[in-house]
Amino acid sequence: MERMMDMNDQQDGMMESNGQPVRSLQEMLNQLAIYDDTYMRLVPDGIFGERTLEAVMIFQRENSMPVTGMVNSDTWNAIVAAYEKIEFLYGTPPPLNVLPNGSFTCCQGERAAPLFVIRGMFSALEQVTTNFSPCAGGDVNDGGTYENLRTIQRLSGLPVTGTLDRPTWVYLSQLYRALVTRN
Repeated sequence: MERMMDMNDQQDGMMESNGQPVRSLQEMLNQLAIYDDTYMRLVPDGIFGERTLEAVMIFQRENSMPVTGMVNSDTWNAIVAAYEKIEFLYGTPPPLNVLPNGSFTCCQGERAAPLFVIRGMFSALEQVTTNFSPCAGGDVNDGGTYENLRTIQRLSGLPVTGTLDRPTWVYLSQLYRALVTRN
């Protein structure tokens, strides 16, 4: 695999093709891809593999740079500049926290406004996995919503209660991010 240039390494101008600098590169390229379909989405794993190489080459091509796949100082600076522009325009989205502060719970048969969001998430997850059932609209923890909460708890190793609580929400939001928004 090609080696990347590290702006901080003065000895040979190069670094290994894995680790935090690669993860930072992947995170920047991934953010660019979120706002521009021309670029390729990546999972920041810190390994400069084939997908990262392809993403760098796409960036170079789209920015009229020599398409080498190597991240030299020109490529690195162009990626940083594009990333900073995206961050300036859109900012980093804050994590979505729909549950009230404290030890919020919504047991079977109870009403809670966050269930509207939860049902939307289950509807999206139902499109990309077979683990979840359709759930009717509303703000009551019953039927498909209750069963889907139990499924989330079973998958995550939480106590299977069907209750919407903070640990269940955390796992559900991570699963949603991984399967729906990260495609």
